[in-house]
Amino acid sequence: MRLSILFFTAIGFIAFQSSAQTDTTKRSDEVIINGKKYKAVDEKDERAKKEKHTLDSTFVINNKKLKYFNDWITGGAGWQQNLTYKRNLGFAGGVDFNFHIKQRYFQLGTIISGEKYGFYNSYQFHLGYGKRFEDKDFHFAGFGGLTYTTGFAKVGDSVYTRPFNGIGLYLQGEVVKKITYDVGIGASLFADWNPEQSMIGLRFILYFSGAYMGKNNDQYMGK
Repeated sequence: MRLSILFFTAIGFIAFQSSAQTDTTKRSDEVIINGKKYKAVDEKDERAKKEKHTLDSTFVINNKKLKYFNDWITGGAGWQQNLTYKRNLGFAGGVDFNFHIKQRYFQLGTIISGEKYGFYNSYQFHLGYGKRFEDKDFHFAGFGGLTYTTGFAKVGDSVYTRPFNGIGLYLQGEVVKKITYDVGIGASLFADWNPEQSMIGLRFILYFSGAYMGKNNDQYMGK
């Protein structure tokens, strides 16, 4: 008799525990399990967070539709220090077109330089590979690659008459503070090594990206 009572008591306890643990009720964005509240998780949202951005991935900020992988242009001017001839600070200006192939970024650009603005003796063209990070407030990028430089070297103290050209290496990094998601201002630090004349420099730049894809017709407000 006692064994029967214990047996049915045990069966009743197990049944109660099983029903309690399966007692799951959803209330708006909450789930009640065993009397405790848990935040409901949408499986689709979780999968979306885990998925990597694809080339056609888009998002919305302030009702503007934007894309993750985009090209951008920077242009600006500043100063350069010639390392080969140890001259005073000179002028450097340039433009860079930065583009992606699939999810990899490349840079194609040019820098003109000389002793001062309006007087140029060196024309450099570069092609490189790099990395990029951006969010709604900042853009960072770094590139490295090859250069082709042509121009006129100084003969004596004042005359640039000796032509030169050659292949070199360059590094470039840029940081931009965004005004809107696709427009900003910033600075670019660069270095160029070639057999004729090497230099380092700093340019202040304007930034324009191709992220903008138009107004969001779905009226979805992203973060």
